[in-house]
Amino acid sequence: MIDLYIDNFFNFFDKGGFVLYIVFAIALFLWALLIERYIYISFEYKKYAKALKQDLSKQQFNQKFKEEIKKYLIEDSNIRLKTGLSFIKTLIIVCPLVGLLGTVTGMIEVFDVMALNGTSNVKSMANGVSMATIPTMAGMVVALSGILFEKKLELSIKYHTDKLYLEISKVL
Repeated sequence: MIDLYIDNFFNFFDKGGFVLYIVFAIALFLWALLIERYIYISFEYKKYAKALKQDLSKQQFNQKFKEEIKKYLIEDSNIRLKTGLSFIKTLIIVCPLVGLLGTVTGMIEVFDVMALNGTSNVKSMANGVSMATIPTMAGMVVALSGILFEKKLELSIKYHTDKLYLEISKVL
């Protein structure tokens, strides 16, 4: 049963050509980065924010420096949360472009078949068209799903930054 799924998986990649492997590698890397950011926010950042609040509650600060300290801590927190976000956005942008590379290579395949066999070999031309459309579709699917989760990640970062600002304001 599982052999059937594995065969279908590799047949899909064979129809898409070598560019589909590149799209798949980019997708794996993109999702690894997104999952890492979600894990960081869920576990590590919460520990950091809790420790920060505890440290601030133990110390006394001069009144005129409290606002600057608050700004610094929020900016530091924001940098920690946004680490890797620009690279995630870059990967999202690159996915459809790599898919378009698959379109170009697939169309070259179609034109090669037409040059060698003329327009009578429809099956070979269909393979080239398949090689042209599958990587484009895959690149778009990866990019669209990446955009959805990247926007949710940005909203989560904004939420946690605002929450930390309010909590620091209570302590200072």
